[in-house]
Amino acid sequence: MAVASRMSLEEFLALPEEKPYLEYACGKVVPKPLPTWNHGAIQGFLIYALMRFLETNPLGRVIPELRFIFGPPDRRRAYVPDLSFVSTEHFPDGPYPDVAPDLAIEIRSPRQNVAWLMDKAQFYLANGSRLVWVIDPGAKSIAVLAPGKESQTLGQGDTLDGGDILPGFSIAVDEILAQADR
Repeated sequence: MAVASRMSLEEFLALPEEKPYLEYACGKVVPKPLPTWNHGAIQGFLIYALMRFLETNPLGRVIPELRFIFGPPDRRRAYVPDLSFVSTEHFPDGPYPDVAPDLAIEIRSPRQNVAWLMDKAQFYLANGSRLVWVIDPGAKSIAVLAPGKESQTLGQGDTLDGGDILPGFSIAVDEILAQADR
C-alpha cells in the first residue's frame, strides 16, 4: 500500500488496517517491521509469562500488537507496541485505547532503528506510560525506563521486574533472551 509521506492523524486513522502495521508520529507514517523468528519467540514467551502472572494477580491485561492513540492534542501519535499491559482502570471504551499503555514493551528487530525505539519510549513515558521495556535480542540487553528515574540496562545474570505496575512479577533476563537462541 502506498502511504502519503505526510498526513494528519485523522487521515492516518482512515487508512485500511493491514500488515505490516503502520504507526503515526508527527505527521509521518512509519511501517512497523514484521517480526523475525527471534522477535516472535520473545514476544510469545513474554505473553505466556505475563498472562500466567495475571491469572493469579488480576491487575489488568497483556495485549500484543494493539494500537494506542495518545499524547497532547496537537502531537497525538498512534503506536503499536509489541506487547502492552493495561491496568483495569485504563481499559478502553472503544476499539483503541486513547491513553498510553501502563507498560509498553518493544522488541527490537534487526533492521529497526534504536533511536526511533528510544524516541517512542520517551514519548510513552512523557504521556502516561509508567514503565517501558526495550528488548534488544542482538545486544542481549533490556532497557528499563520509568518516568522520573534513570534508565537501566539489564543483561546476563540480571532480573527484570514489574515494579509498581506489576508488583511481584519478575523473570530472569537470561530466560527472556534465551528464547532468541532456540
